[in-house]
Amino acid sequence: MNKNYLLPGEPLRKGVDLIADKKSGALIVIGSSNKLDKISSGGINLKNCEYSPEMLSELAKMDGAIIVDESVSTILKANVHLNPSDSLQTSETGTRHRTAERVSIETNLKVIAVSEESSAIKVFHNMKVNELEAPAMILGRVNESLQSVDRMRRRFDEVLLELSELEIEDTITNQQVLTVIQRGELLTRLANQVKNEAENLGEEAGIVMIQIESLESGVENTLSLVLKDHLPSKKYRNIKKVKSEISNLSYEELNTISHLGSVLLMEPLDEISTPRGFRVLARLPGLPENLHDSLIQKFKTLPRLLGAPTEKLFQVDGIGRNRAQQLRDYFDTLLKNIGFSYINGH
Repeated sequence: MNKNYLLPGEPLRKGVDLIADKKSGALIVIGSSNKLDKISSGGINLKNCEYSPEMLSELAKMDGAIIVDESVSTILKANVHLNPSDSLQTSETGTRHRTAERVSIETNLKVIAVSEESSAIKVFHNMKVNELEAPAMILGRVNESLQSVDRMRRRFDEVLLELSELEIEDTITNQQVLTVIQRGELLTRLANQVKNEAENLGEEAGIVMIQIESLESGVENTLSLVLKDHLPSKKYRNIKKVKSEISNLSYEELNTISHLGSVLLMEPLDEISTPRGFRVLARLPGLPENLHDSLIQKFKTLPRLLGAPTEKLFQVDGIGRNRAQQLRDYFDTLLKNIGFSYINGH
């Protein structure tokens, strides 16, 4: 059976929730097999009984089990008495739940038990038991996690803003760069965790996914550019591999800046890290990426790039006079915004 059938909003889940709300209790088997037939007796064979949440809820008023086809499109039987082997081990205490677990073990089918007293919903399958949470509880937890992602995004943006200013001044240290990388990775991990939690919301997951996408927008690309700007030559040409190394770090390793620095060969921590200029160039609209590489290859570092006269910029392959002047104006604006200027010939 498709596991998504039990997500909030899905027809099967709606039917099970109706039963729980009415406190009528139920034992529902999804699918059929010869083994199930052998341990079944009595019951009502239903012909052409299309599945609906309301029909499932009505049939649950009878004491016996309900058999639904694997696609949850048809209800096959109702009020069935199930007799699984008593020798099968079960950790459940109530009669309905003990029967459900044993039937699942013996038939290898998914079996759902709804408690009449507590309205708890348990799913037995593959020797495992899973208790379904109420949608409101899942949503509450996801909303709390979203707030954590929002806080992490604000912290990331704060250190990123500081990075931008210090890069232009050429006064940023390895530790400050590593802090940006660390917070970006933590933000990505937390966002992925919330996505996984949101999957249990079913049809309500869409809004959460939009919020998450907004909160993590641009983070992956920004991290790639920061790494290209600051990694030592041995590392920066294989950004994909480096990002994989970072993602494989444990939380303890990631939270230890000195360890992250050793992994990325960015030591000592208090040493100035001069950027290459990839992120600054990426913020200029309409500049082709191949020209980013040409400019970096020519000037090597951001300070040299920011101090380059228009004529020197024009000498780079692919840079015409208009684009050279556009670059010079862009660099002048950046320098003016931080009250800093380079001594150069422009």
